[in-house]
Amino acid sequence: FNVAEAVELMEAFEKPRPVVLRTNTLKTRRRELAATLIQRGINLDPLSKWSKVGLVVYESKVPVGATPEYLAGHYMLQSASSFLP
Repeated sequence: FNVAEAVELMEAFEKPRPVVLRTNTLKTRRRELAATLIQRGINLDPLSKWSKVGLVVYESKVPVGATPEYLAGHYMLQSASSFLP
């Protein structure tokens, strides 16, 4: 690495990673889960076109890891990189 690349890399490490949810398709569908979480005040979108189960959370009025859906196992928190094919 040259100095500029090293600085750019270190700055990238300091940026917060997005909160990503993986839908448990044994218990619910992504569309149904998204609708329920939106009603709870969670602003989210599908992760991308290559993932059929991921949701990206932009902001939330409630703790994402403490919703009734989370506690019932309808989704889990994961890094977006774990969705790569």
